[in-house]
Formats: sequence, C-alpha cells, structure tokens
Amino acid sequence: QTLDVAGRLGVKVCALAAGKNVRLLEEQIRRFRPSVAAVYDPDAAKALKISVADLPVRVVQGMEGLCEAASLPEADLVCNSVVGMVGLRPTLAA
Repeated sequence: QTLDVAGRLGVKVCALAAGKNVRLLEEQIRRFRPSVAAVYDPDAAKALKISVADLPVRVVQGMEGLCEAASLPEADLVCNSVVGMVGLRPTLAA
C-alpha cells in the first residue's frame, strides 16, 4: 500500500527491503528505481544481485542491510512494516 501511494504521488523511493521474496522486490526495484535494496536472507540477496545487475541499485543484506536502508540520509520519511523484533533495529536506525 505504501508503494501504491508513493507511485500515485510521484514520491521518490530511496530504498526498498524484503525478507526473501526477491521476485516481488525485483519488480518493485524496476518500477521505483531505489538506490539501495536490502534483503534479510543472504542467499536471497545473492540471487537479487544477479537479477538486478543491469540496474544502478546497491543490494545489501542481513540486519546491517536493513538498518542501512532505513537510515539513508536522503530519506525524508521511512515506512517500516517488518514484523516483530526484527523491525526494531531498522526503526531505531531510521
């Protein structure tokens, strides 16, 4: 829903993140063109790097990657929908 709103309003998306659903994340990257994409699962992050190698997006992984994506200096607003305790550190980083 957040990306639907961003798309309708023409809001620049700086970063996107996912747990391991890289198929959907790749679609979102191709549509919104963020500078950073974070994937919590390391194996999924490796697969995403390959699938978006033609795009100018930096793929990061793990908790560190989520925190990096949440704390980009160019972001004016951060929306975090990570469930449970995993979402706490990225929220604090933002």
